[in-house]
Amino acid sequence: MLIVFSVYYIVYKKYYISLLDPFTFTCFFSAMSLTVPVFLLFVDEITVRLFSSFVATQLLFFIGFWMFSPIKVDKIYSFKKKKINLQEIRFIKWFFIVIGFTNIILQLFSYKLVGIPLLAESRLGIYGESGGINNLLKRILDVTFQSHIFLTIFFIYFQKKSLFFKIYTNLSVLLIVAFSVLSGSKGAFMSFGLAFFIYALYAIRWGDFSLFFAIKKFIIKFGVVALIIAMVVISLSEGSGNPLIFLLLRIGQSGDVYYMAYPNNIIDKIPTVNWFIALFGGPLSLLKIIPRTMVPEPMGYFIMQYHNPTVEFRGPNARMNVFSYVYFGIIYSPIYCFFIGAVFSFFRNKLFYLLPANIFGCIVYFLFLNAALKLETDFQTALADFINILVILPFFIFISYYLSLRKINE
Repeated sequence: MLIVFSVYYIVYKKYYISLLDPFTFTCFFSAMSLTVPVFLLFVDEITVRLFSSFVATQLLFFIGFWMFSPIKVDKIYSFKKKKINLQEIRFIKWFFIVIGFTNIILQLFSYKLVGIPLLAESRLGIYGESGGINNLLKRILDVTFQSHIFLTIFFIYFQKKSLFFKIYTNLSVLLIVAFSVLSGSKGAFMSFGLAFFIYALYAIRWGDFSLFFAIKKFIIKFGVVALIIAMVVISLSEGSGNPLIFLLLRIGQSGDVYYMAYPNNIIDKIPTVNWFIALFGGPLSLLKIIPRTMVPEPMGYFIMQYHNPTVEFRGPNARMNVFSYVYFGIIYSPIYCFFIGAVFSFFRNKLFYLLPANIFGCIVYFLFLNAALKLETDFQTALADFINILVILPFFIFISYYLSLRKINE
């Protein structure tokens, strides 16, 4: 840990803004995962060849990330505080209503259709067992839940709210907490805090510094609430045992793909396919360009079943180093990781300045950043998130914009 975290400090110190930054959150778990290959080297459970591949891919990822300059808070603000645009507010109000009601209705419908993830044996496979409507439902919920969180935060701090929006905002907070617990994810509610940070940071672009300077106080309050919710989820989903010990163990297992793939050269036994199919087989099969049978199953499923043949629909995330080694080989895998690092950096550091300085630009940045944060951990999940945003979000934007053009009672 000392070695890896020292390296991460050197690599990312200029990019650090806050503990609540989604980027910091991702880097912490990334660093925790990278301690595993280093540990395997010390205990002689990884060959020099595989460790060299790991180092080369991670180094090129860092170099790719350096392609874009970090966000400088003191250089964001460049104009006076903007006046409220009434048409923009109308649009955001309708967007909040449409997104929020869609998320609430579909969440409840999903519980009836596939059950509550918290009570399921495998919450990750609950939507994939039947395909079809389940898969579509999950894609819509992925976009609407994140958007609902962000819009709720906006209206918490929006002062000119009618009674309806005051009640609706408070109800949204309660439902977000409930959905976070029922999702079975120990970190689901963290999205609320991470969204708050992005909103506070992005608000500087339209001249509002107040929330950014309140982040330190917010971290303490939010941290306590998030920890309590995580403990509740663990207690309900994992049964007996100490929830705190389980949480620490889960953090320590961030690099599970490494200790399941590197020792005994298990990684060389993973089936491989054409790299283009490995990357884009999912959307290509949905478009009927290739048959579904050509799409490889998630690499983590094979690794898990190699060690535990009876376990299905579970497995470690195929992190960038392992994924690229299997599909690109030891020579070309660093090149792939360089591009992943550059794309990651673009969405975190460059896109921030390219989007409009308003709440809609802020929402788009938050959604794309959340997708980009998964590129290192799981390319397939990140790609699915990007596609979901590009396909699903415009539909809600169009409906909300159409409704906002109608005269409403302010």
